[in-house]
Amino acid sequence: MCIKKKFLIKYLSLCYCSNQLKQSLNTMPERLIYFFLVFKRYGYLTITRFNHSNLSQKAAQLTLSSLLAAVPIITIIVGILSFTPALEAMQTQLFQLIEQHLAPGSSDIVMPYLIKFSAQSKNLPAAGLVALVLTALLLLNSFESSVQSIWEIRKARKIRERLLTYWAILTLGPIIFASSLSLYGTLISIQIHGTQTNAWIDNLLELGTITLYFLMLLTLNFLTPNAEVSLKWASISALAGSIGLFILNTIFSSFAQFFSSYQVVYGAFAAIPIFLIWLQSSWLIVLASICLCATLHNIKTTTQQKNLASGQD
Repeated sequence: MCIKKKFLIKYLSLCYCSNQLKQSLNTMPERLIYFFLVFKRYGYLTITRFNHSNLSQKAAQLTLSSLLAAVPIITIIVGILSFTPALEAMQTQLFQLIEQHLAPGSSDIVMPYLIKFSAQSKNLPAAGLVALVLTALLLLNSFESSVQSIWEIRKARKIRERLLTYWAILTLGPIIFASSLSLYGTLISIQIHGTQTNAWIDNLLELGTITLYFLMLLTLNFLTPNAEVSLKWASISALAGSIGLFILNTIFSSFAQFFSSYQVVYGAFAAIPIFLIWLQSSWLIVLASICLCATLHNIKTTTQQKNLASGQD
């Protein structure tokens, strides 16, 4: 059941003020109150869509699919990087970056197995490699289905369009990571040699994690929906999601001492529940970012239709 148009129009009237009202907001407190109300209504509509789309169930499904597709996706990424000698040298840095962004308390145990299985998969026969690719494509297909459901898009993409989209995501991901690693490596090497850097460069290094999250979510928000996506709304949604992922990892890092005590009791098995909780929470934030992007587009479309109807009257 779709969100009713009357429901949207009711809250659009509160979100979008007339030009006269906007011009009357001269003082800073009035502007702050206005933007707070707009933020509140956007948040309400996003949460409504979040609950309506059953994102918790979708996140659980994607978590299970991720466990099956982790090794195939890493294998594909390494294979793409190996085609270019300049990018092949960054494989070790890429693995270190992935390990840094996994759940604290489980990355030291999970990542070595992923790298080991990925290296062993290169010795598989052709049929095994095809199975790995299909497993990775199934994860992307499951993610795309969740996105289309959130956007309430019933028209499915053609197989050719899906494959091109999946290939773009798998290709742009390693390139973005490699480019970021190259930039950060250059800046860090400048600092190591004692060269003075500008303050904004130091801030860029500190915000590197959020930047990587932003680029990843921007790619997913912009390419995955089978609709015309505004780069502006996709960027806003990606920024909100990247901040959410950063906060999530900060929370997990803050409880690193608790994870160590948990590992004393359960041993190596402690990494499994920690990793699963982190993975499902990450998928929830990613889907919430897509939900926000869909809400912003829905509000824009409904507003345009309302203005068009008012003009005709």
